[in-house]
Amino acid sequence: MGRAAFLRRMRESDAGLALLRADLFPVLAAVLAEHLGGTQRVRPAVEFLDLLTVDLDLLRDAGFDLPRSAPEYLTDWVRQGILVRRAGEAREETVELSPAAQVAVRFASGLASQRSAVTSSRLANVSDLLARLARETDPEQSTRLTALREQRDALDAEIAAVEEGRFTPLAEEVAREQLAEILRLASEIPGDFAQVSDDLERLNHGLRERIINQKGTRGDVLDEVFAGVDLIEESDAGRTFRAFHDLVLDAERASAFDAAVAGVLSRPFTGTVAPDDLAFLRRLLTTLQQESTQVRSVMTGFSRSLRRFVESRAYHEHRRLADALAAASSAALEAARVVRPYDPVGYTLDASSIPLSSIGGWTLHNPADVRTAEPVASRPSGELDLAALRRQVRESEIDFAELRQAVVAAVDRLGPVTVGRVLADHPASQGLASVVGLLLLADAAGTRVPGDEELSWTSDAGATRTVRTGRYLFDHVPSDWRVR
Repeated sequence: MGRAAFLRRMRESDAGLALLRADLFPVLAAVLAEHLGGTQRVRPAVEFLDLLTVDLDLLRDAGFDLPRSAPEYLTDWVRQGILVRRAGEAREETVELSPAAQVAVRFASGLASQRSAVTSSRLANVSDLLARLARETDPEQSTRLTALREQRDALDAEIAAVEEGRFTPLAEEVAREQLAEILRLASEIPGDFAQVSDDLERLNHGLRERIINQKGTRGDVLDEVFAGVDLIEESDAGRTFRAFHDLVLDAERASAFDAAVAGVLSRPFTGTVAPDDLAFLRRLLTTLQQESTQVRSVMTGFSRSLRRFVESRAYHEHRRLADALAAASSAALEAARVVRPYDPVGYTLDASSIPLSSIGGWTLHNPADVRTAEPVASRPSGELDLAALRRQVRESEIDFAELRQAVVAAVDRLGPVTVGRVLADHPASQGLASVVGLLLLADAAGTRVPGDEELSWTSDAGATRTVRTGRYLFDHVPSDWRVR
C-alpha cells in the first residue's frame, strides 16, 4: 500500500513518468536521446531549438502529427520538468535533461536495443565485486592473509602460463558481451552526474532557507554559512562526487584508461561493434572529465554564492520578506474565522503584471526586406539657385541677420529707437517671425522701459495684425551686429 501511494504521487510529479505517458512519447524519447542523451548532455538553447526545428520537419514528413512550433514544445518540456534551462556562460541559456527524464530516456533507448539480462560478464562482475568487498571488509588478519595469498598464487600461475605460451585470448563473443556490459554501465554515468547536480541544488536551496529563517546575529549566520558550505562538500552527493572527480582527473589513471581504450579498439572483435558505441567508448574519458568539471564548478559556485549571500547582507531583505509573508498568512487565518472568501471587503488590489513571451517568438530584422527591387537611377544635379535657397531658409528660420541690420540702420539714423519704430522703418518681411525675432534681439541687447507698445505686421493673407507687448529700447547696438 505504501509503495502504491508513493507511485501515485510520483505519477503526478515525476518528470520521467510524465515523459513515458506523454502522447508525444515516441518523439520525445527519440529527439531527447539523440541530442541530450549521448556524450553531449548539455547544449545551448539556441542550438537545441535549431536541431529540434529540423527534427520536427522530418517527423512531420514521416506522418507524425506535430502542430506546434519548436519553441512551444521546448517551453512545455521545461514547464513539465523534462528539460532544465540554466544560465550558461556569456549569458547564454543551456538546456539539459532533468535527472528523472535522463532515467526515462535511457529506459526508452534500452527498449530499442534489448540485450540478454543474464550474461556471464555481468555475473562475473558481481562475483568479483562481492569477493573484493568480502576481502576488504574482513577484520580477521588470518583469513585476509589467506585470501591474499590465494590471489597471489593464482596470479603467479597465470604469469607462468603466459611465459610458457600457454594462454588463449578471450573469445570474440565473450569479449563483445563484456564490452556491451561496460558500455551499459558507462551510459548510466551522465544520469548520475545530473542526479548529483540536482542533489547539490536542492541542498543549496535548503541551506538558504535555513539562513533566512534563522534568528540571530550576523556572526551566527556566518557560522551557519560556513557550516553549510562544509555540508555541501561533506554531503553524500558531495563526497561521492569529490572522490570520483579526483579519480577522473588523476593523470596516471587517465593515462592507463586511455591505453586500455586504445587497446580494446585495436582488437579484431570490435569490427562488429556499432560505430556509435565505439565513438562513445573513444570519447568516454573526455566526457567524464568535462561532466565532472562542470559539476565541480556547480559545487564551487554554490559555496561562493552562499557566502556572498550573507556577506553582502542580502539575506536581510529575504528575511524581511519572509516575515512579511508569515505575518500576512497569520492575518489571513485570523480573518478567515469571521470573513468568508467571497465576502466583499471594500478594497481593490491592482496586481502588477508584465507581458511574458518567448524569445523564440521574436522575428529578426532582415535588411533585404527594405531593399529596393529596381536599381537606383542617378540623376544629374542642377545649378544651385542661391535666391531660391535663401527663400527656403527664410520660410523655416528667422532671418536674424536682416533684423540686426534693420536695428543698426534705425539707431544710426534716429538714435535710440523702440521695436515699434524699427518695424515702422523696416516692415516685418517674415510676418510674425520678424516680430518675434526683434523681441528676442531686444531682450538680449535692448533695455526694458516703462509702458507698452503695439507692434504690427502683415500676414500672408494680406491682413494687418497687431499685438501689444512690453516696450523695449535699442539705445546702442553690439559691435558684432555691424557688417565690416
